[in-house]
Amino acid sequence: MAEALNIQSSEATVWTIVYSFMGVVAIVLVSALPKPYLAVDVLKFGILPSVAIIAVVGAIRGPFAGFLTGYFGTIVVDLAMYNAVVTGTLPAIAYGVLGLVAGLGTYDFSNGRSLGKLAILSTVGFVFTALLVTVIALMVEVASTLAIVGFVLLPLLTMGLPTALFLTPVLAWFYHASMSRIIPPV
Repeated sequence: MAEALNIQSSEATVWTIVYSFMGVVAIVLVSALPKPYLAVDVLKFGILPSVAIIAVVGAIRGPFAGFLTGYFGTIVVDLAMYNAVVTGTLPAIAYGVLGLVAGLGTYDFSNGRSLGKLAILSTVGFVFTALLVTVIALMVEVASTLAIVGFVLLPLLTMGLPTALFLTPVLAWFYHASMSRIIPPV
């Protein structure tokens, strides 16, 4: 009995790491694409698909997989695109919090209420992420408060909130629809 539980536990851990790795690869791929947005003064209106990917991986495999996807996805994107990890890995931890919060709930992606719950939890997780990134920028970077709010917080909120609220449930539904075709429900 103990061996069967140990095998199931190690198998679940392997799948958590596999989903996290697939999430990191997806984040790197969508970050390499040009981001469509409309800049109005300091506000940017657009989408951040990486936010939806982090939240959906957290919803599928739980808070640990969501945290790993957000954390390592941010680090790999920073290294691949900018050749540097800005302010250590503190912003990466903030994006890991998004996956952690989204992974706290249990979801049935075929149910509309469950997708609504995912949209709310991913939005709450993104608000925590935006606040953490702002606090990190205020504490670590040497810049004025208004500059941090104007050039860090506002663009994050205007691009991330619509993504977390609207794109995350769509991506989760698409994942459910494609997986139910590959592996039919029992």
